[in-house]
Amino acid sequence: MTGNRLTAPVLALTVGLLTLPVAALAMDKELLTAEDAISIALEAEPGTIAEAELDQYEGRQVFDIEVLNAAGEEIEFQIDAQTGEILNEWIDDDPTDDPVAGSAEETDG
Repeated sequence: MTGNRLTAPVLALTVGLLTLPVAALAMDKELLTAEDAISIALEAEPGTIAEAELDQYEGRQVFDIEVLNAAGEEIEFQIDAQTGEILNEWIDDDPTDDPVAGSAEETDG
């Protein structure tokens, strides 16, 4: 019976209240998993994950990870998806551009 076969497996990573599609992340064996990248970010800055996504930065694949720390600051990380190196780290001083924080406070001109 072939009716129950999946043609393209779909995976999801649940972090807190977020569910992140990670099907594309499992395709390349040389890339870290989203869970690995999240662990790296949380080791550098303990807190709660607000966002995690695979992106491009300067020609390489990176994970963009946002951590909400105990002080209420949103710390953003760019983590190299192959090496696990933290390429950039900064405090997000404009939480209104985040879909999680401030989504109830959207303003239309």
